[in-house]
Amino acid sequence: MIYGSLITGIILILTGLIARNNPDLIAGYNTLSQEKKAKIDTDKLTRITQKYMVLTGLSVISIGTILFFFNIDEKTQSYVLMSLVGIEITILIVQSNRLKPKN
Repeated sequence: MIYGSLITGIILILTGLIARNNPDLIAGYNTLSQEKKAKIDTDKLTRITQKYMVLTGLSVISIGTILFFFNIDEKTQSYVLMSLVGIEITILIVQSNRLKPKN
């Protein structure tokens, strides 16, 4: 299970780093019209996305490693890590929806 945590964490971190330079990778952003894209502060959106994706990846790696070394069974590890990712992605969605449109 530790390999799953490491791979998932690395994928989340890389996704956050890539999304910083490519905002079209952010779900929903690429389907917006040009007028709506012009109203969004893309810099803030990509910074928030990068921050939360990297934080989620680091959390998955660290908590997955801790659970592995405490010999927690794999089913419980999976539940804890899925809950962690779900909570942090929910926070990311809420934070990105609170962005004010740029003037």
